[in-house]
Amino acid sequence: MPLLHSCIDDDHSPLHNDNTYSLLAMGTIRIIEGNDYYFDLDDGTQMYPGDTAYIKNYTPIEGQRACIYYNLLSKKVNGYDYNAQVIHIQNIETKDIYVMPTAKADSIGDDRINITNMWFANHHLNIEYQIMQGQDSSVKHLQSLIVNPDNDNENDKTDYITLEFRHNAHNDASQVQGTGFLSFRLDSIASLMEGKKGLNIRTRTIYDYIRYTTIDFK
Repeated sequence: MPLLHSCIDDDHSPLHNDNTYSLLAMGTIRIIEGNDYYFDLDDGTQMYPGDTAYIKNYTPIEGQRACIYYNLLSKKVNGYDYNAQVIHIQNIETKDIYVMPTAKADSIGDDRINITNMWFANHHLNIEYQIMQGQDSSVKHLQSLIVNPDNDNENDKTDYITLEFRHNAHNDASQVQGTGFLSFRLDSIASLMEGKKGLNIRTRTIYDYIRYTTIDFK
């Protein structure tokens, strides 16, 4: 359900036109050669886009996370679990987790944000979140997941990596509730993960108190 909510809440999804699809999956795009690519799905299978007539202008990017709307094709493709007619690809904003330099603290911000759901998949941490925003949706909010070496977090856990989920509202008004979805590459903190049980994530919630949420590696 978190996947369905996040992926179809989009004005450009097939739910807003006459295209029909049977299935929806989340995965990572892998480039084969040139513009040829496949989907490395989060369940560990691989899907080849055998029919891309609906998405002629889509530009694949190596490592891009995406939600894929598709129908299965009966013709098999060697080396892949599935062959699919792809109806729509919705890119998921995909970011690195990084160490925050002191000079960047202001630009990263520490405005209010809630984590409503998170899970690991395919070497990524997926986060659904809530923020307060103004009626003008053109104001771009920034979300970051960081290692903050300058902050002694009050709820550090020695067997977890403490990270901070930060939000910069860019002075937007707090009038209505908004939601979003991000995917963070775990490869960017691979050197910190050895011997750790999981992540301990700090947020300044929309109720303006500090909360820590742990999630175990699988």
